[in-house]
Amino acid sequence: MVLTNSSLEYFLAIPYRTRVAMTGPGSAYPYIYDEEPFFKGYNALKEIWAHRKSKVFVSRHLKISRDKIKEWEDIFLRYGTLGLLKNLSVINIPSQLEKLVVLIKSARQHECASLALKLYPALNIPGASLKTIRHICRCHGYGQRLNAKDREYFSGLQHILSSIEVHKSKSATYIRDKKNKAKTFFDFEHDALQQRIELFKSISECEKGRQIRPILKKFGVNSNRYYELRARYTRYGVWGIIDLIQITKRGEKISPELELEIIEQRLMDPSLSARKMIDKLDLKCSRSNVQKVYSKWRLSQIKEPVSLRGVISRSVPAKVANDSLQIITSARLRFPNLIEDNNLKVNRCFSELVKRLSYKKVNINNPGALISALFLDGLGVVEAIHTYGPKSSRSSEITNNIIVNVLRIIAGFPTIHDFVSNSDRSTAIGSGLSLNPKKSRFYDSLDELRFEHLEKLRNDAASQARELGLIYGNEIALDYHCDQSDSRFPGNKKMSKAPDKNGNLVYAHRPQIIWDSITNTIINIAYCEGRSRAPSALYEFCENNLYKIISPDAIHEIYCDSEYTGEKQIVYLFIRSESEVTMCLKQNPKIKKWKEETIKKGKWESYGEKYKIASLDFTLAETRKPFRFVVKVNIETNATRCFGSTHIDYSAKKILDTYHIRWPIETGIKELIKDYYLNLPTGTSPEKVETHYYCVMLAKLTIDYFRSVLCESKWRSPQDWECTLQTIRSSIFSNENCELSLNDSGDFLITYLDGDPLGIKLHLAQILEKRKTMGLNKVSWWGNRGMQIKVKDQFDFQETDVKSSHSN
Repeated sequence: MVLTNSSLEYFLAIPYRTRVAMTGPGSAYPYIYDEEPFFKGYNALKEIWAHRKSKVFVSRHLKISRDKIKEWEDIFLRYGTLGLLKNLSVINIPSQLEKLVVLIKSARQHECASLALKLYPALNIPGASLKTIRHICRCHGYGQRLNAKDREYFSGLQHILSSIEVHKSKSATYIRDKKNKAKTFFDFEHDALQQRIELFKSISECEKGRQIRPILKKFGVNSNRYYELRARYTRYGVWGIIDLIQITKRGEKISPELELEIIEQRLMDPSLSARKMIDKLDLKCSRSNVQKVYSKWRLSQIKEPVSLRGVISRSVPAKVANDSLQIITSARLRFPNLIEDNNLKVNRCFSELVKRLSYKKVNINNPGALISALFLDGLGVVEAIHTYGPKSSRSSEITNNIIVNVLRIIAGFPTIHDFVSNSDRSTAIGSGLSLNPKKSRFYDSLDELRFEHLEKLRNDAASQARELGLIYGNEIALDYHCDQSDSRFPGNKKMSKAPDKNGNLVYAHRPQIIWDSITNTIINIAYCEGRSRAPSALYEFCENNLYKIISPDAIHEIYCDSEYTGEKQIVYLFIRSESEVTMCLKQNPKIKKWKEETIKKGKWESYGEKYKIASLDFTLAETRKPFRFVVKVNIETNATRCFGSTHIDYSAKKILDTYHIRWPIETGIKELIKDYYLNLPTGTSPEKVETHYYCVMLAKLTIDYFRSVLCESKWRSPQDWECTLQTIRSSIFSNENCELSLNDSGDFLITYLDGDPLGIKLHLAQILEKRKTMGLNKVSWWGNRGMQIKVKDQFDFQETDVKSSHSN
């Protein structure tokens, strides 16, 4: 039973009231405690029925209406003493939903609400929401504290409430009669609660403890039973002495952990019958026991697989479709007037802040958050979230917490704790807010994001980046990254194990990344559960996250790491995109066999000073396509590495040289970890991890967009390598002495107070001036205000103002 907040507060106050009654003056065995309506109704009926008092007298004495007394009499005749208990307010929700939430929490106490939010639509259970699930958890003792005493208390309370429902559903057998009230008021044979009420009332009148035993003997109650009832009375009040219905089940009882695992396995693989489930989980129980779970949750009606933890393990398709997918167009291009059409508003507190800035300057330290907002808005994040996000994210405000998270990453705050603890408000202002939002707002606002939302949001960001010319997709690289989980309860979060760099199996989630090797930027990134390897994840990942963004005809070369070793993967990539494939090969049994043949038959040649290489051509059995296999041996250590390519016209040396084009993804992942905090996700649930990956992707594309517009020569090395985000932060973004104000045109004005020795700030000021004339220097969540920059050297006493591109 799911109680309302008022009913919960009523029960939570009972233990305190009973303890107060025990410590107060009078008997050591109290009967009545304060603010319990039951006693008023029972004592009124006792005065009328047993003591023959008139209703008028009782009504005046207790200050209640006679209609209320008549109502008590009717319910007393129908349900007995049980009917006089307080009427509880409850929330009507499907019983299956309540059972599902309790099952999840009893099996995995540290599991967040996201699993229930994924299971309820899969099981066709209506009425679930984040608020409802959390309230169910509270009513069953699974609150934030995860206290065992809370679970024990609410478990007993739920048992009491279910027993009351059973008692009320039974047909009444009371002998009470309105015409013979005095003789029929007491009915201990059929009304167990009335007997215990009178027992406690009689004991409360005792002045000494030794007088209790005769009373217990008179009522036919064992002393041990009395003290058990008394303990329940102190916890639940008069509700605690209700006769409980015993909950018994015939046959074997499946544990909650196993029941939940059966549900999850059946949802992910609808082909599993009860017998196949027993074989899959290696169970030693009867088929009927598993069938009970199938019947209870109607699992046999599930026909389509459901993604519960990122990806679904699927068999390799027998035939790869050659039909080209429709390339996605970004929401910003499709709905250019979405903000006006939906009448989205700027944050009210932010508007008040802007008014104050018109006559007052504010000191800020991280101007990069405000500058980045200009380019983040160009990625269409507002249009994407209002188009593909959950209903809860489609508020009347333009800004949202995704924007705050992206700017938080760019500003250099590794975690939300670092951000909310910082006194500088640059990130909040850049996000269209006035104050840093608290942790709870971050976590709560991201709870509704599901994998289907995030996939569309990521694809939309990639489509907009393609339209802005940030990605081309001619030469791409695929890779996994092992991100070890730091959760205290990774098993409860359903995180599986994966090998780290040392080969040790650790609890981890593995982001799967697509990288543009030409523009050196990210195309897409998705959460992939740790145990999912290339055969089960590659096909769905590419179909949903690559070929919807980049046309297969545009891809000329694909570079893969050793995780994608396998003939089926090579065939899939080679045929699906009609491009050349080059990969490092993991030495599985088939690769080892090819390696031995190449070592015996291949012609060796030197490759640098430390290596020698040999190659041999093989035929892929599935397609009869030729494949060039290369073995690379370290002369000193004799360690071998294997490579393969569909470039039959390339020599072994050229294949290894071109494989170096894949290296940007390796350095890119390191940059994502160091500068964008890829390995520090917000929360530990899979959806929140992928939400963090989405924010990292937006941050990376925002910086690449900013870098492509600014074209700063000082940020390029002689080898034409672009600078990292850390260099940009140290140059103009972070730890700067700045003032924020409004200029005459209503745009934000950032004044750098420590000069510009490198000239980068003046260059940026000129770029922003040009973009203003082009109509590109504006941010939607600022009310379409722009940004201008002024440079001033406050320590130059001869010339206080340095020439800038803008003057007030």
